[in-house]
Amino acid sequence: MRLPAIVPLALLGTSFVFAVIELGLGGHVASISTGSRKIPYYDPSSEWGYSYKTVTISAPPILAFLIFTAVWTMLVSAAAFLLPWFLRAKAGPGTRLNTILTGALGGVYFVTMVFWLACFADIAADLSGIGTANDYYNAVIAFAVLLWLLFIALFVLVVLAMLGVLECDAPGYAGMRKEERAATEGTQMQTVEAA
Repeated sequence: MRLPAIVPLALLGTSFVFAVIELGLGGHVASISTGSRKIPYYDPSSEWGYSYKTVTISAPPILAFLIFTAVWTMLVSAAAFLLPWFLRAKAGPGTRLNTILTGALGGVYFVTMVFWLACFADIAADLSGIGTANDYYNAVIAFAVLLWLLFIALFVLVVLAMLGVLECDAPGYAGMRKEERAATEGTQMQTVEAA
């Protein structure tokens, strides 16, 4: 099956934009959930029965991981978008560099997919019992799920290219077996001409 070269680029561009949005949302949620707050507590020695104490609250570690994953995704998307263009002349279909690039892209997409799965699953598990009045958490979860789905799609494209099911001219998405196909087609042509 023939895959237009614009499909992986569109998925990577969308992933980059969603990662920027996720970085902003994650940074905002981390900033509003971090800091010092005065909370009332029962104090029988006080005149009013209550006193205030200052409590320092830190952001959950999953938000730091989410911010890291958003930055990671922006770097991966930019590299995967630009690298095939720089290597277009050297990494043609069937070359060793194309095979290395396809394997590297598959590995990086898989790792990024697992990162996003861990992010949204942990945030959803933390909020499942208590709920939240903050809609930013819901937006963070929604964009994390969308990014996870985008990287599943990119990983599946690379795997299908590795198996030779999809054919694409873009380096990293070109079939790894193209060299073998060209060799078998050449021998078939020679036997037809000889007969």
